[in-house]
Amino acid sequence: MRTLAERDVTGLLSVVAEIASLEDVRLFPPDLLRRLGDLVGGADVSYSELDRLRQRSIFEASSEGDESDAPPEDTAREYFRLVNEHPVCSHRTRTDDWTSVRKVSDFSSQRDFERTEIWNELYRHDGVRYWMDVGIAPSGPRTRVFIFTRGDCDFDEHDRLVLDLLQPHLQQRFDHSRTAAEAADALAKLEEGGTDDFSDVVLCSATGVMEFASPRSRRLLATYFGSAKGTLPQALHAILRGSRNAVSIERDGQRLTVRAARSAGILLLLLGERDVRLDRLTARQLEILEHVASGATDAAVGAALGVAATTVKKHLEQIYERLDVHTRTAATALFLPPRH
Repeated sequence: MRTLAERDVTGLLSVVAEIASLEDVRLFPPDLLRRLGDLVGGADVSYSELDRLRQRSIFEASSEGDESDAPPEDTAREYFRLVNEHPVCSHRTRTDDWTSVRKVSDFSSQRDFERTEIWNELYRHDGVRYWMDVGIAPSGPRTRVFIFTRGDCDFDEHDRLVLDLLQPHLQQRFDHSRTAAEAADALAKLEEGGTDDFSDVVLCSATGVMEFASPRSRRLLATYFGSAKGTLPQALHAILRGSRNAVSIERDGQRLTVRAARSAGILLLLLGERDVRLDRLTARQLEILEHVASGATDAAVGAALGVAATTVKKHLEQIYERLDVHTRTAATALFLPPRH
């Protein structure tokens, strides 16, 4: 059984508390990344967001204080050209496993790693020899990974355990920030006037009194949680009063997801309803259906994904079968939320 010394537990709890109370507008600021590096023996730490569909880097930050919304294109191009040589990155791409803790020595000897072109081209000049990383759940083709590197010694099982314990808190930080950003955007749009496009937004007081909710939102809440006159249904409010900021419930083949954000005494809920049949699709099939729902032709989808239009057509046939529909329009209707 893996264990931590009392000193390590104290340090871990301190960082967890810091993540929970972090008010920095930056998602993972350099000071936090440095703290993460200290927990695993003084490693250099970077945070990387990649769009693997378009093969480009979205954002990078490091414990050295460097941040970039648009890292050099040539570096990203080289990375994607050589990524299959990287023991950890190629494993994650093959298995779609982004949230476990992995290190190079799980898959390769140090000598073999340092013989790869990717190491010589991208990491040798920075003194990177030993590598361990952990990610948070991806959004479609966009992945988010914390990378820990050293030049003097490999990471051990103590380091792996620390990151195993930290991963849920890093995920929670991301989820809360994303929900807050969406809530802020919804509030800003509401302030512009007009509510036709915000049928899935609910504004409440801290006590659960609904200050704003469209007729559709009220119907959704009543359908899934039971009717409540002017207030959040008691069952939902009880859940949101706890530590949870999201809840999902199924009924008659549909799933309602409710995500919550709190600000200045206001509870803002984002409601999204989804047909559970979509769970039958693979990540690739969902990706294709998303393109189709945006109006793209088979040829356009194939060009975006680097496959032939005939391959897209075969995927769509499988999608129709899994969704139990027969047309492109019917599949799209399941994917897109209602606009009323």
